[in-house]
Amino acid sequence: MQYALKTLLHKLFKWCIQARIGYKKKATHDVLVSKENYVAMYQHMKAKYADDLVSGWTEKTNPAKFVFEDIAIASYLICLWQEEDRKPRFVDLGCGNGLLTYLLVSEGYEGYGIDVAERKIWSKLRNGNDDLLRVKSIYPAKTTFPDADWLIGNHADELVPWTPLIAHKSGAHCKFFVIPCCFYGLDGTRNLPLAVGQDGKYKAYTGYIKDIATQCGFECEEDYLRIPSTKNIALVGRRRRQNASAIELEKYEVTGSKFVPRKSDREKESIRRRNLKRTKFEKENL
Repeated sequence: MQYALKTLLHKLFKWCIQARIGYKKKATHDVLVSKENYVAMYQHMKAKYADDLVSGWTEKTNPAKFVFEDIAIASYLICLWQEEDRKPRFVDLGCGNGLLTYLLVSEGYEGYGIDVAERKIWSKLRNGNDDLLRVKSIYPAKTTFPDADWLIGNHADELVPWTPLIAHKSGAHCKFFVIPCCFYGLDGTRNLPLAVGQDGKYKAYTGYIKDIATQCGFECEEDYLRIPSTKNIALVGRRRRQNASAIELEKYEVTGSKFVPRKSDREKESIRRRNLKRTKFEKENL
């Protein structure tokens, strides 16, 4: 009883101070999905998948972060998709470890993931279905997915700014869900000039992605996800309120013509070793 009273008084004091100095909460969660539905779905997904995925994790990354983060994102998407007329088909662009794709397909959704390089964990997640996770370099200016209802860009690096554009080109039915992360531009580099305000660079970058989505004709919605990541803003394009700007789209396509797919870590290591051998050979023959 004493502990509860002490905790209550501490919170009341904190709220009073915040109100006095005019504090406003920066992050607003549960805008597009109700907290009750999300928490229930997350608990269901965690109980169903977490233990097996953590114990069988073969990547060097920390399963305590990535397993629960992707379970949270999958739970959010499933809650969002419950408003659809039917279970949508999806493509997960830059799917990385493939876990989000695996979770959604395991819950009855039709789709697949694409990435520039295969991961060790893929053999476990595929479970004999090689089409589930696919190795492919994407040239976004030339790419469409007309059979997909949703495109996902979950921390998809250089594919993030292209996700609304590819969704626009894939057809009027195609929607998108993207979590911006690293600050890539449409040319596939990180040389993007951003007007950074008091809210910081990440907020400025999400504004850049929202501008692209708007030019594509989408009504771009925003939500803060309950995930263990500082890059936790989700941008959702599921409605189109205006015609796409032909002039702006043409500018994006011109910029995108310079896009070069990112090399995988394996390719980078192979290039490094070749360069070392070349340097050694040149020194020995001086």
